[in-house]
Amino acid sequence: MKPTHTTLPPPDADARRAFEPVICYLIDWLPPFDLDLYAAAKASMELVSTRVVPPREAKIFDVPAGHFFRVICSHAPQVGDLNLWNAHDLNEHFYTGKTRAL
Repeated sequence: MKPTHTTLPPPDADARRAFEPVICYLIDWLPPFDLDLYAAAKASMELVSTRVVPPREAKIFDVPAGHFFRVICSHAPQVGDLNLWNAHDLNEHFYTGKTRAL
């Protein structure tokens, strides 16, 4: 069942959409996308665990190397921040600190 929107767009929604997008991560920095790798992984996926994060809360969990995780918004449209770190090298990280700018 597809969720229905529970809120109306803000009055300045059209003005916000008129701005040029902010580029936070240059695509030249990304490795090539290997569609075959992800298709093979999807074909053999097995659910290992589930975490439910209530609104305005946070959770932490480990994802072993070679595993995948999926974020699903199950109740209504939400904005969330996602912060990822390599547990063995904290210099390797991904963070969505620019979520509001995007």
